[in-house]
Amino acid sequence: MIKIVGKGYKYFLLQLSDFLEITKTIVVSLKSVEGRKKYEKIFGRKFEDKKDNSRILTIHINQLTLTNFIGDLFEKTICLATFKDHFLSKNSKFKIILLGSDKKNKKKAENSRLCVRSISQRVLSDFFEDMINVLKRKINIPYRVKPLIVKSKDYMENVLPWNQILAFQNLKKFRGYLRNIFELNPSLDSYFTNLQVSLGYTPQLEVLAFNNIFKLEVSRCKLGYSNLESFIRDYNQNQALRNELKIKSGEKITLSSYRRNLKMIYPYLDKYAELLIQECKNLNLIGNKIWIWDRRFFECNCSGLKNKETGQLSDPDAGHYVKKTGKYSVLSGTGYTDTCIVDSWWGLPVYWDAVNASKNDNTIFQDTINQCMKSATEKPVFVIADAGPDSHLSNETVIEKGIIPIIAARANSVGNILKTEKGTHFRAQYIPRIYHKLLGKLYNIRTTVERKNSNDVVGYNRSKTPTRGSLWAKTYVSISNIAALLTALTAFEVGRHDLIRAPGAFRRLNV
Repeated sequence: MIKIVGKGYKYFLLQLSDFLEITKTIVVSLKSVEGRKKYEKIFGRKFEDKKDNSRILTIHINQLTLTNFIGDLFEKTICLATFKDHFLSKNSKFKIILLGSDKKNKKKAENSRLCVRSISQRVLSDFFEDMINVLKRKINIPYRVKPLIVKSKDYMENVLPWNQILAFQNLKKFRGYLRNIFELNPSLDSYFTNLQVSLGYTPQLEVLAFNNIFKLEVSRCKLGYSNLESFIRDYNQNQALRNELKIKSGEKITLSSYRRNLKMIYPYLDKYAELLIQECKNLNLIGNKIWIWDRRFFECNCSGLKNKETGQLSDPDAGHYVKKTGKYSVLSGTGYTDTCIVDSWWGLPVYWDAVNASKNDNTIFQDTINQCMKSATEKPVFVIADAGPDSHLSNETVIEKGIIPIIAARANSVGNILKTEKGTHFRAQYIPRIYHKLLGKLYNIRTTVERKNSNDVVGYNRSKTPTRGSLWAKTYVSISNIAALLTALTAFEVGRHDLIRAPGAFRRLNV
């Protein structure tokens, strides 16, 4: 008798000698290479594994009946004969497993209105290899693209000294000086100088010129000064900062004059930002494929207490913000929200605004999308957001602009809800079916905007405005985002892609 053991299969072959009480037992293990060779030598053929090629679809009991599952989700109608061929024939490779709830949650499941499908549970046509061929190979969504190739002579020659050029090219730890931002971006001086001429404004002091005021405010952002008083005091006392900005005048500035001229250039910051954004697009620093939205709370210079007589805050434009950030922790304060849209390639901002912090996420998101698309010349393919603005109206607002919304749904949402392997929910009716398998990868890109917010808070120390009022809050947000764009452009021009998103780059003073 020959007994072969392997992978659950046993073969018993009776020989003529068995009846003559002459037996010989041979044990062959098919799990080893030697055992397979022994099998081939005995039987003269190779061993064929019996593989189960059936494809299993897991359907939760809350997903109604199988007929409804088929009728709602098939892209094309299917006749009864075709259905029998694929499901009822003996040779069918299709199996269905119905999963019920455990005893504890059985009553809750029966009364539940949810119809949640896992991404891997798809539609029945996904189990027919000859019927669908969509996104079968592994797809890598580009996290970022390479900018154009930069040569030092294109930007740095005749602008920077040779020792700095060599340092940028050979020393990875060299992160540049503050003056590099203003030397390599001549559009800054030309724009604000022409603006001052067009307005016919003549400042009392040379240092209060529009281009100098803007340079000072960008420097305050890069150096991480949280208030105006300390920065102006250091500027008046620190000659190195004057040299860094190439301000030859030794005159001292006051807080009132600084704020007055800064307020005058605020209405023209958005136009200058559009020039920088377009320049970033030309250099492949900003794309038009995937944009990400998020809001960031920052406090204002307000006590948060309302006046008993008027019932208003000391900053009437601000609002009270409350958000649960953990099981026992709550973030609260009085201030504004930085509602920002960034590009997925390098996390650079393409639109921003400052609004009352007490507004709902849905309201802020919808207003941001409407305002952003008014000024946008090119629209993205996707807009990604967290579950904050989850609603039918938010999804419809994005779709009306010809964009696909990748907005996470809340866990208790009802309707046709998709669920990824990591447990994130999405509203299936607003996302084309061909992108369902990519939802996990697409949503992972959302962390790009979190890194941008982290740079603002940690890198630039921009978590509290030094003044009150919505106008100053908008100026505060605009300076932060323009500083990020100028940093990216400067890093590109010196050929250092590792500094494009680094808030600590171009911060040192060249003493």
